[in-house]
Amino acid sequence: MKNRCSFLSTIGLAALMSAAVAFAAPAPGAEASAEEKAKVGEAAPNFTLDDANGKSHSLSDYKGKIVILQWINPDCPICRRVSKAGLVTKMAKECKALNKDIVHLAINSTAGMPGSTSAKYLKKHKIKALALIDGDGKVGHRYGARTTPHIFVIDAEGILRYQGAIDDDPRGGKEDATNYVVNAVRQISSGETVSPDYVKSYGCSVKYAD
Repeated sequence: MKNRCSFLSTIGLAALMSAAVAFAAPAPGAEASAEEKAKVGEAAPNFTLDDANGKSHSLSDYKGKIVILQWINPDCPICRRVSKAGLVTKMAKECKALNKDIVHLAINSTAGMPGSTSAKYLKKHKIKALALIDGDGKVGHRYGARTTPHIFVIDAEGILRYQGAIDDDPRGGKEDATNYVVNAVRQISSGETVSPDYVKSYGCSVKYAD
């Protein structure tokens, strides 16, 4: 009887230990998912997307260079306004003057939109950026892209240094608007702390897949 009680106690202890381990262990993929979320001051999550011609590009391909990620949607009136007014091309030109090796990636997370639409849109507005297609929205969600446009600036070490609005002129009426992207690139190039490193973005909401 004594041996039987000892055996049952051992089984009970093993069961409790097993339950404790199961409770403490994170759900599969939960830890990785948390690490992948973009956060200013931390390493920008790597990603791989195809361009309009089906060629794959990874963020890691541009390590050692400042990278600007710009969320776009050719159907968004705000996106069209900043492009038609020359704001994006002016931004890119000023950033290039500060750092000639800067990389500009235009990401479209609009569900169901052909890649060719993005390429034609950039060409029409003379924007020299690479059009990347994020049809399932995984990259957009990982970065927390909310509007078009929504900008993210990553330094040469791969650290996200700025995210948010393209400038302080959501209505498009200011003659002396501050471009936060140019500001961030200037400060990064000078070895300074980026300030501000976040400004709430404006524009149309990103039209993610359901």
